[in-house]
Parts: sequence; structure tokens; C-alpha cells
Amino acid sequence: MTLGCSIQGLSNKNNLPKKHDDTYYKNAIGKTGMDLKRELNSIISKQEKLPYKYIWSALRDTDEDLNNADNVILLYTERSQDKFSNGSNNNDWNREHVWPQSHGKFGTTKGPGTDLHHIRAADVSVNSSRGNLDFDNGGKMHTEATNSQFDNDSWEPPDSVKGDIARMLFYMSVRYEGENNEPDLELNDSVNNNSTPYMGKLSVLLKWHQQDPVDSFERKRNNIIFNKYQHNRNPFIDRPEWVNEIWR
Repeated sequence: MTLGCSIQGLSNKNNLPKKHDDTYYKNAIGKTGMDLKRELNSIISKQEKLPYKYIWSALRDTDEDLNNADNVILLYTERSQDKFSNGSNNNDWNREHVWPQSHGKFGTTKGPGTDLHHIRAADVSVNSSRGNLDFDNGGKMHTEATNSQFDNDSWEPPDSVKGDIARMLFYMSVRYEGENNEPDLELNDSVNNNSTPYMGKLSVLLKWHQQDPVDSFERKRNNIIFNKYQHNRNPFIDRPEWVNEIWR
């Protein structure tokens, strides 16, 4: 097992791939507010829904360390680790649902339970510590994910992935609107959302989106998910300005 400490591969934010061709979003251009949210939902809902068993192999691809193709980057520890060291043992990595499965009770169902746009490789014990906590600032330092903090109702990730996490949650809130027996997922300004289909804390996520801009790791990940797996995109990676057009 390789346990390195490459931070996010860790993406040079000045070395971004080219902006995505806006043809994909042509019907959303010029819209704002709820009109934009509805149009983006229509666009990104056209996707391939993966079985849960395929997520292991997909994450080896989507979460690959940009500096070491044999490794994946683990979300909260920022650790670069052998991509085949997944499992349930100490120091293995497993599948972290950034929007917790219990917030909407979708489990591992195709769609929200298997959507790569919010599933990341994460250390087993750290994933367990995060559990289904909402996101907010503050708390005590986690002993393994030392750049993360948590308390009884919230989790604060490392600065390097705060924007990544915010954009994953923005995607989920737009993609899953209660259609076709899917949950209606919404962001709010609360913590302790528990089993309701809500996630917080929106005001903090909006700040994280500004503080941690889109980087090359996110761009590459978005492209891989689009080209090889789900054939849909996270619009808030391609067009970060749309966050303020919807949640303002």
C-alpha cells in the first residue's frame, strides 16, 4: 500500500484545461434564477445511471492522482494512495457520498446513490467519522484528516477541497428535483438535517465556492464522468458564475 501525501494531486489552479464548449448548455445561456435551475436540471438529467458495483472502478479513474497514475486522492485526508487499496480495513479507501445517502434516504439506488458527481474516494475511518454530517465551519481537528474539523452536527473539510464539495452539492440540488421517483434534494442554511432531503449550510457553501475556485483536478474529473461514464456534466465546474445566478 502506498500512503503518500500529495495534496490533491494537488492541482495547479493556474493550469486549467480549456473551458467546456457551451453547446452542451446552449438552452441555459442567458437564463437566471429558477429558470436557469430548471433548464440545467433538464440538461444534466440526461445521463447514464450506473450500478453501484461499478463505482469502485470508476473512482480509480475519476479520482486518479494527477502526479501518480497508480494512486487516487482521498477526499478529506488529501492523501495519495494506491488505487487498488479499496475495501473496509483500516487505511483502506471506500466510497464517500458527499451528499449523504440518509439525507433523502436514497441509499445505493441508481441515480442519486451512484452519481459520480458527488461520490469520492475517502479513507474508511474518516468517512465513518464524517457520517451524515452537514457542512459548516468549526469544530475540533480530526486526528487522521488533520486539515478537517468536526463537531456533533457539522464537518469542515480542508481548504483545498471546500469549493469542490460546494460544487458537488450545488449539482445534486439541481440534478435531483423529485422527478421519476427520485428524491427532491435541496440546500438550506441549517445543520442537523439528518434524514430529510436537505443539506447545509448553504451560506457557508457559497463562501467556500468563492474561496476555493475550480481547479484542474475538478475539470479532469468532470470530463471523465462526462466522456466515459454518465455523459452528463457538473455545470458549476464549467460555469462557476451560475452559482450566484441561482442562489443569490
